[in-house]
Amino acid sequence: MRRTLALAAVALASLAAAAVAALLCPVPRPKPPEQPGQQGVRAGALSMTTQLDRRYLPESGGDAYLQIDLLADADPSARRRVPVNAVLILDRSGSMTGAKLDRARDAARALAKALCADDRLAIVEFGSEASVLFPSSPMTAEARAQVLAAIEALQAMGGTNLSDAFDRAAPELLRGHAGGRTDKVFLASDGQANEGISDRAGLLRLAQRDFPGATLSTFGMGEDYDEDLMTALAAQNGGRARYIASPEVLPGAFRDELSRASAAVARNVRVRIEGAAIVRVLGYQAEGGWVRVPDFAAGEERRVLVKLRVPGGRGLAELGRVQLKFDDASSGASAEAVATVQGAYTADAGLLALAPTGAAVTGAKAEMADLAQQAAQLQEAGRRDEAAAQVSLLRGVAQRTARLAPAAAAPLMELAVDFGAEVSAIDGPGGAASKALKQKTFDAARAPVKGW
Repeated sequence: MRRTLALAAVALASLAAAAVAALLCPVPRPKPPEQPGQQGVRAGALSMTTQLDRRYLPESGGDAYLQIDLLADADPSARRRVPVNAVLILDRSGSMTGAKLDRARDAARALAKALCADDRLAIVEFGSEASVLFPSSPMTAEARAQVLAAIEALQAMGGTNLSDAFDRAAPELLRGHAGGRTDKVFLASDGQANEGISDRAGLLRLAQRDFPGATLSTFGMGEDYDEDLMTALAAQNGGRARYIASPEVLPGAFRDELSRASAAVARNVRVRIEGAAIVRVLGYQAEGGWVRVPDFAAGEERRVLVKLRVPGGRGLAELGRVQLKFDDASSGASAEAVATVQGAYTADAGLLALAPTGAAVTGAKAEMADLAQQAAQLQEAGRRDEAAAQVSLLRGVAQRTARLAPAAAAPLMELAVDFGAEVSAIDGPGGAASKALKQKTFDAARAPVKGW
């Protein structure tokens, strides 16, 4: 009996010891998959980092935002001023009669006065036909006086043959092209093309053919200018689209364009995502898989947001690659870099519930702007139910992201309300409300994160 009790006591003691050991030394959980951080690479004057919107991906896959940050060398004072090769395409068609032609003349004056003797300028004017008003020349004091006199003589007449103007501008751009010079094309027009090639797709193809490597910035004249065409031209050719409501904004607009151009470090900047299922590059149109990003001035940072469809998987996996190509602004030499996009898959609910990265909020804002732009076009066309459905989708994006990132909830919901009100204010095609919203969504994708 005593032996039995002794054995039982030993067994109980062993169980107790095992329980204490389990408390003091718990059985380790399976190690979570390695979590990738930001992936960074560098080429010449630009560095590139990539980041997903979440730290861990569900093994079933799903949608995710990919944030691509591009940063130029940060010391503009260390670089010499880069001369500019500028071509101004000036609309003097019959639709430009009155205040619109006055604004176009103001634009030409502002550009001529902003250029230096090291820069070159050509002006092409067009109506039903285009002609070279001033051939590409160094902008000396004498040349500037000739340009200003020629501008005064412009008269509005004829149709709007924008395609002929592009074809006349191309040789002038080539004439002024040289190593170390930045090629810039400026279009001052109402964009109401009605002769020659007049469809949007055809004009976009023509601009791409005639101005390879140059940026094309547009200045919309008059409240009835075609913002969709002018914005698409600027977006495709890496420039900026502006609506010119008053002459006071023109000198500052050209100073900004030329200051950026003279401090340029990278031109013809392109990004391509390979090996990943892309839902949409937010705010950009891909051409042959490549997205054209505006040229970079020293110290400038830009961001491209991509919505991906992530496949199912396990552990650490490569989701795709981001390829960057550009030309050095000083030497013209080509540079290239490739960053790998990795994701860490897990079935652990705790890891999946971790706070998202900053790409979740920036991606949501970019998608909301993209949906607002689509809603604006539908509202213009009188398809109000479809426009409302797009607004509902963008509100859903804000709500989902607000749940994941509570600190950003208030600004996200405020942005959703603003977009909804701005879409509702559109009462027809080409109105002021539509132009304002499209400008806002254009800048949301293409405005620098910092610098210039």
